[in-house]
Amino acid sequence: MKKYIIAIAVSLAGLHGANAQEVRQGFETVPLDSGEVINGSNGEKSFDIWGAVPNYVLKMPMQYDTSWGGYWSGGWAISKKIDGTTGPSDFSKHLYCAKPGYGAEPFYQGQHLGKTFAVGMNGAYWLQQSTANEGVLSFYVTNSTYAYNSMKNGDNFAKKFGGASGNDADSFVLNVKFFVDTQWVASKKVVLADYRFSDNSKDYILDSWQIVDLPTYFPEGFVDSITFELQSSDNGQFGMNTPGFFCVDRIVCGHWLGTKNQTKIAAQVFPNPAKDVLQLQCGSQISHVEVYNALGQSVNVKNIQNLGAKSVDLNIAHLATGSYWIKAHTQQGVVSTPFAKQ
Repeated sequence: MKKYIIAIAVSLAGLHGANAQEVRQGFETVPLDSGEVINGSNGEKSFDIWGAVPNYVLKMPMQYDTSWGGYWSGGWAISKKIDGTTGPSDFSKHLYCAKPGYGAEPFYQGQHLGKTFAVGMNGAYWLQQSTANEGVLSFYVTNSTYAYNSMKNGDNFAKKFGGASGNDADSFVLNVKFFVDTQWVASKKVVLADYRFSDNSKDYILDSWQIVDLPTYFPEGFVDSITFELQSSDNGQFGMNTPGFFCVDRIVCGHWLGTKNQTKIAAQVFPNPAKDVLQLQCGSQISHVEVYNALGQSVNVKNIQNLGAKSVDLNIAHLATGSYWIKAHTQQGVVSTPFAKQ
Protein backbone atom coordinates (compact mmCIF):
# COMPACT_ATOMS: atom_id res chain seq x y z
CA MET A 1 0.00 0.00 0.00
CA LYS A 2 1.40 3.37 -0.99
CA LYS A 3 1.29 6.26 1.43
CA TYR A 4 1.60 9.85 0.28
CA ILE A 5 2.79 12.40 2.84
CA ILE A 6 3.86 15.78 1.55
CA ALA A 7 4.84 18.92 3.48
CA ILE A 8 6.18 22.23 2.20
CA ALA A 9 6.96 24.68 5.03
CA VAL A 10 7.49 28.43 4.71
CA SER A 11 7.82 31.19 7.30
CA LEU A 12 5.58 34.18 6.69
CA ALA A 13 5.96 37.02 9.20
CA GLY A 14 2.88 39.13 9.74
CA LEU A 15 0.43 36.69 8.18
CA HIS A 16 -2.03 35.12 10.67
CA GLY A 17 0.33 36.16 13.47
CA ALA A 18 3.93 37.34 13.72
CA ASN A 19 6.56 34.85 12.55
CA ALA A 20 3.87 32.31 11.82
CA GLN A 21 4.99 28.99 10.44
CA GLU A 22 2.78 27.84 7.60
CA VAL A 23 2.53 24.89 5.26
CA ARG A 24 1.17 25.40 1.76
CA GLN A 25 0.03 22.30 -0.07
CA GLY A 26 -0.52 22.74 -3.78
CA PHE A 27 -0.08 19.01 -4.59
CA GLU A 28 2.52 19.87 -7.25
CA THR A 29 5.19 17.65 -5.66
CA VAL A 30 2.92 14.59 -5.51
CA PRO A 31 4.57 11.85 -7.65
CA LEU A 32 2.01 11.64 -10.45
CA ASP A 33 2.50 11.59 -14.19
CA SER A 34 0.26 13.72 -16.40
CA GLY A 35 -3.31 12.38 -16.43
CA GLU A 36 -2.84 10.16 -13.38
CA VAL A 37 -5.02 10.04 -10.26
CA ILE A 38 -4.59 8.85 -6.67
CA ASN A 39 -8.02 7.69 -5.48
CA GLY A 40 -7.34 4.76 -3.15
CA SER A 41 -7.16 2.12 -5.90
CA ASN A 42 -3.66 1.16 -4.75
CA GLY A 43 -4.66 0.84 -1.11
CA GLU A 44 -4.21 4.47 -0.08
CA LYS A 45 -6.42 5.39 2.87
CA SER A 46 -5.68 9.11 3.01
CA PHE A 47 -3.49 11.90 1.73
CA ASP A 48 -1.61 13.43 4.68
CA ILE A 49 -0.32 16.99 4.96
CA TRP A 50 2.19 17.50 7.78
CA GLY A 51 2.35 20.92 9.42
CA ALA A 52 5.18 23.28 10.26
CA VAL A 53 4.91 22.43 13.98
CA PRO A 54 5.52 18.96 15.44
CA ASN A 55 2.61 16.53 15.63
CA TYR A 56 0.23 18.39 13.31
CA VAL A 57 -1.22 16.48 10.38
CA LEU A 58 -4.19 17.16 8.11
CA LYS A 59 -5.65 13.90 6.84
CA MET A 60 -7.74 13.77 3.65
CA PRO A 61 -9.37 10.29 3.73
CA MET A 62 -9.94 8.30 0.53
CA GLN A 63 -12.46 5.52 -0.05
CA TYR A 64 -12.25 2.94 -2.83
CA ASP A 65 -14.73 0.11 -3.42
CA THR A 66 -13.24 -3.00 -5.02
CA SER A 67 -16.59 -4.42 -6.19
CA TRP A 68 -17.75 -4.19 -9.82
CA GLY A 69 -14.19 -3.79 -11.04
CA GLY A 70 -13.38 -1.09 -8.49
CA TYR A 71 -14.36 2.56 -8.25
CA TRP A 72 -13.68 5.68 -6.19
CA SER A 73 -16.51 5.69 -3.66
CA GLY A 74 -15.87 8.62 -1.34
CA GLY A 75 -13.58 11.21 0.16
CA TRP A 76 -10.74 12.70 -1.84
CA ALA A 77 -8.73 12.03 -4.97
CA ILE A 78 -5.50 13.75 -6.04
CA SER A 79 -5.62 14.45 -9.77
CA LYS A 80 -3.34 15.49 -12.59
CA LYS A 81 -6.10 15.31 -15.22
CA ILE A 82 -6.19 18.69 -16.96
CA ASP A 83 -9.35 19.22 -19.01
CA GLY A 84 -11.67 22.19 -18.56
CA THR A 85 -13.56 21.65 -21.83
CA THR A 86 -17.13 22.95 -21.86
CA GLY A 87 -19.54 20.54 -23.53
CA PRO A 88 -21.71 17.51 -22.80
CA SER A 89 -21.58 16.16 -19.25
CA ASP A 90 -19.10 13.26 -19.38
CA PHE A 91 -18.50 11.24 -16.19
CA SER A 92 -15.65 9.08 -17.50
CA LYS A 93 -13.79 12.00 -19.09
CA HIS A 94 -14.28 14.85 -16.62
CA LEU A 95 -14.83 13.34 -13.15
CA TYR A 96 -11.28 14.12 -12.00
CA CYS A 97 -10.94 17.45 -13.85
CA ALA A 98 -11.13 21.02 -12.54
CA LYS A 99 -13.17 23.40 -14.67
CA PRO A 100 -10.47 26.11 -14.97
CA GLY A 101 -8.29 23.58 -16.79
CA TYR A 102 -5.36 24.08 -14.40
CA GLY A 103 -4.54 24.22 -10.69
CA ALA A 104 -4.78 27.31 -8.48
CA GLU A 105 -1.08 28.22 -8.72
CA PRO A 106 -0.21 31.58 -10.40
CA PHE A 107 0.01 32.27 -14.13
CA TYR A 108 3.71 32.83 -14.80
CA GLN A 109 5.68 33.50 -17.98
CA GLY A 110 2.81 32.58 -20.24
CA GLN A 111 1.70 29.39 -18.50
CA HIS A 112 -0.33 28.17 -15.56
CA LEU A 113 1.98 26.58 -12.99
CA GLY A 114 -0.74 24.45 -11.39
CA LYS A 115 -1.00 20.92 -12.78
CA THR A 116 -2.30 19.02 -9.73
CA PHE A 117 -5.23 19.48 -7.34
CA ALA A 118 -7.64 17.52 -5.13
CA VAL A 119 -11.15 16.44 -6.08
CA GLY A 120 -13.70 16.07 -3.29
CA MET A 121 -16.90 14.03 -3.31
CA ASN A 122 -20.01 15.18 -1.46
CA GLY A 123 -19.50 14.26 2.19
CA ALA A 124 -15.69 14.41 2.07
CA TYR A 125 -13.96 15.56 5.24
CA TRP A 126 -10.63 16.57 6.77
CA LEU A 127 -9.26 15.35 10.09
CA GLN A 128 -6.86 17.57 12.02
CA GLN A 129 -4.53 16.01 14.58
CA SER A 130 -2.43 18.39 16.66
CA THR A 131 -0.97 19.03 20.10
CA ALA A 132 -0.75 22.75 19.26
CA ASN A 133 -3.07 25.41 17.90
CA GLU A 134 -2.51 24.52 14.27
CA GLY A 135 -5.18 24.28 11.56
CA VAL A 136 -6.31 25.06 8.04
CA LEU A 137 -6.24 28.81 7.34
CA SER A 138 -7.42 28.88 3.73
CA PHE A 139 -7.81 26.93 0.50
CA TYR A 140 -8.93 27.50 -3.08
CA VAL A 141 -12.08 25.91 -4.49
CA THR A 142 -13.74 25.53 -7.89
CA ASN A 143 -16.19 23.30 -9.74
CA SER A 144 -15.19 20.01 -11.27
CA THR A 145 -15.55 19.99 -15.05
CA TYR A 146 -18.09 17.19 -14.70
CA ALA A 147 -20.37 19.16 -12.36
CA TYR A 148 -19.91 22.39 -14.33
CA ASN A 149 -20.96 20.84 -17.65
CA SER A 150 -23.93 19.13 -16.03
CA MET A 151 -25.20 22.44 -14.62
CA LYS A 152 -24.40 24.33 -17.80
CA ASN A 153 -26.07 21.95 -20.27
CA GLY A 154 -28.03 19.38 -18.27
CA ASP A 155 -27.65 15.62 -18.74
CA ASN A 156 -29.60 12.37 -18.40
CA PHE A 157 -29.90 12.82 -14.61
CA ALA A 158 -29.65 16.55 -13.88
CA LYS A 159 -31.33 19.67 -15.23
CA LYS A 160 -29.76 22.59 -17.01
CA PHE A 161 -29.46 25.36 -14.44
CA GLY A 162 -31.95 28.14 -15.06
CA GLY A 163 -34.22 25.77 -16.96
CA ALA A 164 -35.42 26.34 -20.52
CA SER A 165 -36.43 29.93 -19.74
CA GLY A 166 -33.31 30.75 -17.74
CA ASN A 167 -35.52 31.94 -14.89
CA ASP A 168 -35.35 28.90 -12.59
CA ALA A 169 -33.77 29.93 -9.27
CA ASP A 170 -31.08 27.23 -9.17
CA SER A 171 -28.02 27.08 -6.93
CA PHE A 172 -25.13 24.79 -6.02
CA VAL A 173 -23.52 25.47 -2.64
CA LEU A 174 -20.61 23.96 -0.73
CA ASN A 175 -21.22 23.92 3.04
CA VAL A 176 -17.99 23.77 5.05
CA LYS A 177 -18.70 22.71 8.65
CA PHE A 178 -16.35 22.77 11.66
CA PHE A 179 -16.50 20.28 14.55
CA VAL A 180 -14.96 20.20 18.02
CA ASP A 181 -15.12 16.80 19.74
CA THR A 182 -17.85 15.68 17.27
CA GLN A 183 -19.98 18.79 17.99
CA TRP A 184 -20.72 21.17 15.14
CA VAL A 185 -19.61 24.70 16.06
CA ALA A 186 -19.67 26.80 12.85
CA SER A 187 -20.18 26.77 9.08
CA LYS A 188 -19.02 28.63 6.01
CA LYS A 189 -20.75 28.62 2.62
CA VAL A 190 -19.15 28.74 -0.83
CA VAL A 191 -21.54 29.35 -3.74
CA LEU A 192 -20.43 27.25 -6.74
CA ALA A 193 -23.38 28.27 -8.95
CA ASP A 194 -26.10 30.87 -8.51
CA TYR A 195 -29.12 31.43 -10.77
CA ARG A 196 -31.22 33.16 -8.12
CA PHE A 197 -30.75 36.71 -9.41
CA SER A 198 -33.74 38.61 -10.80
CA ASP A 199 -31.35 39.80 -13.52
CA ASN A 200 -30.37 36.65 -15.45
CA SER A 201 -27.20 38.31 -16.72
CA LYS A 202 -25.80 37.96 -13.19
CA ASP A 203 -26.33 34.18 -13.09
CA TYR A 204 -23.08 32.21 -12.98
CA ILE A 205 -21.39 28.85 -12.52
CA LEU A 206 -17.96 29.18 -10.91
CA ASP A 207 -15.25 28.42 -13.48
CA SER A 208 -12.19 29.88 -11.75
CA TRP A 209 -10.33 29.23 -8.51
CA GLN A 210 -11.77 31.13 -5.53
CA ILE A 211 -9.94 31.54 -2.23
CA VAL A 212 -11.80 30.55 0.94
CA ASP A 213 -10.50 32.04 4.19
CA LEU A 214 -11.50 30.04 7.24
CA PRO A 215 -12.11 31.17 10.82
CA THR A 216 -9.04 30.77 13.04
CA TYR A 217 -10.67 31.01 16.46
CA PHE A 218 -13.37 28.89 18.08
CA PRO A 219 -14.27 29.42 21.75
CA GLU A 220 -15.36 25.78 21.95
CA GLY A 221 -11.79 24.55 21.44
CA PHE A 222 -9.62 23.13 18.67
CA VAL A 223 -11.42 22.08 15.48
CA ASP A 224 -10.54 18.44 14.86
CA SER A 225 -12.66 17.81 11.76
CA ILE A 226 -14.02 19.78 8.82
CA THR A 227 -16.75 18.39 6.56
CA PHE A 228 -17.78 19.36 3.02
CA GLU A 229 -21.44 18.99 2.06
CA LEU A 230 -22.94 19.99 -1.27
CA GLN A 231 -26.46 21.38 -1.59
CA SER A 232 -28.25 21.72 -4.94
CA SER A 233 -31.62 23.11 -5.95
CA ASP A 234 -31.95 20.15 -8.33
CA ASN A 235 -33.03 17.10 -6.33
CA GLY A 236 -34.95 13.92 -7.07
CA GLN A 237 -36.21 10.75 -5.46
CA PHE A 238 -32.68 9.57 -4.60
CA GLY A 239 -31.27 12.92 -3.50
CA MET A 240 -29.22 15.50 -5.34
CA ASN A 241 -29.26 15.25 -9.14
CA THR A 242 -26.34 17.64 -9.72
CA PRO A 243 -23.03 15.68 -9.70
CA GLY A 244 -21.67 15.88 -6.15
CA PHE A 245 -18.06 16.84 -6.85
CA PHE A 246 -15.82 19.89 -6.37
CA CYS A 247 -12.09 20.68 -6.44
CA VAL A 248 -9.67 22.24 -3.93
CA ASP A 249 -6.05 23.40 -4.18
CA ARG A 250 -3.41 25.46 -2.35
CA ILE A 251 -4.36 24.45 1.19
CA VAL A 252 -2.61 26.62 3.79
CA CYS A 253 -2.14 25.30 7.34
CA GLY A 254 -0.81 27.49 10.16
CA HIS A 255 -1.32 28.96 13.61
CA TRP A 256 -4.82 29.26 15.05
CA LEU A 257 -5.82 31.51 17.93
CA GLY A 258 -7.43 30.29 21.12
CA THR A 259 -6.79 27.33 23.37
CA LYS A 260 -6.88 23.71 22.31
CA ASN A 261 -7.80 22.19 25.66
CA GLN A 262 -10.58 23.85 27.63
CA THR A 263 -12.78 23.00 30.56
CA LYS A 264 -15.89 21.39 29.13
CA ILE A 265 -19.19 23.17 29.70
CA ALA A 266 -22.16 20.85 30.06
CA ALA A 267 -25.29 21.68 28.06
CA GLN A 268 -28.63 19.89 27.82
CA VAL A 269 -31.97 20.58 26.16
CA PHE A 270 -35.44 19.44 27.31
CA PRO A 271 -37.58 18.02 25.88
CA ASN A 272 -35.83 16.62 22.85
CA PRO A 273 -37.60 16.41 20.40
CA ALA A 274 -39.54 19.56 21.28
CA LYS A 275 -42.69 21.04 19.77
CA ASP A 276 -43.30 24.51 21.23
CA VAL A 277 -40.89 25.41 24.03
CA LEU A 278 -37.31 24.21 24.47
CA GLN A 279 -35.42 24.53 27.74
CA LEU A 280 -31.63 24.91 27.56
CA GLN A 281 -29.53 24.20 30.67
CA CYS A 282 -25.80 24.94 31.00
CA GLY A 283 -23.22 24.75 33.76
CA SER A 284 -22.63 28.50 33.46
CA GLN A 285 -24.81 31.60 33.06
CA ILE A 286 -26.14 32.00 29.51
CA SER A 287 -25.73 35.46 27.99
CA HIS A 288 -26.67 34.83 24.34
CA VAL A 289 -28.28 32.05 22.30
CA GLU A 290 -28.04 31.24 18.57
CA VAL A 291 -29.93 28.54 16.64
CA TYR A 292 -28.90 27.05 13.28
CA ASN A 293 -30.68 24.65 10.93
CA ALA A 294 -29.12 21.53 9.37
CA LEU A 295 -27.63 23.64 6.54
CA GLY A 296 -25.79 25.89 8.97
CA GLN A 297 -28.18 28.82 8.43
CA SER A 298 -29.01 31.04 11.40
CA VAL A 299 -32.71 30.99 12.30
CA ASN A 300 -34.65 33.44 14.43
CA VAL A 301 -35.81 32.27 17.85
CA LYS A 302 -38.53 34.25 19.59
CA ASN A 303 -39.13 35.06 23.25
CA ILE A 304 -35.96 33.78 24.91
CA GLN A 305 -36.71 33.80 28.65
CA ASN A 306 -34.30 34.10 31.61
CA LEU A 307 -31.14 35.19 29.78
CA GLY A 308 -28.41 35.60 32.40
CA ALA A 309 -29.43 32.43 34.20
CA LYS A 310 -28.12 28.88 33.79
CA SER A 311 -31.45 27.78 32.32
CA VAL A 312 -33.35 29.58 29.54
CA ASP A 313 -36.58 28.85 27.66
CA LEU A 314 -36.89 29.28 23.88
CA ASN A 315 -40.12 29.47 21.89
CA ILE A 316 -39.54 27.27 18.81
CA ALA A 317 -43.19 26.78 17.75
CA HIS A 318 -42.56 28.73 14.52
CA LEU A 319 -39.64 26.58 13.38
CA ALA A 320 -40.11 23.97 10.65
CA THR A 321 -39.87 20.31 11.60
CA GLY A 322 -36.27 19.08 11.40
CA SER A 323 -32.85 19.00 13.03
CA TYR A 324 -31.19 22.06 14.57
CA TRP A 325 -28.13 23.10 16.57
CA ILE A 326 -28.24 25.51 19.47
CA LYS A 327 -25.16 27.54 20.43
CA ALA A 328 -25.08 29.05 23.92
CA HIS A 329 -22.63 31.80 24.92
CA THR A 330 -21.72 31.59 28.60
CA GLN A 331 -19.23 33.12 31.03
CA GLN A 332 -16.98 30.09 30.56
CA GLY A 333 -17.16 29.93 26.76
CA VAL A 334 -19.49 28.66 24.05
CA VAL A 335 -21.15 25.26 23.89
CA SER A 336 -23.25 23.69 21.13
CA THR A 337 -25.79 20.87 21.25
CA PRO A 338 -28.33 19.46 18.78
CA PHE A 339 -32.10 19.23 19.10
CA ALA A 340 -35.04 18.12 16.98
CA LYS A 341 -38.19 20.13 16.27
CA GLN A 342 -41.40 18.09 15.99
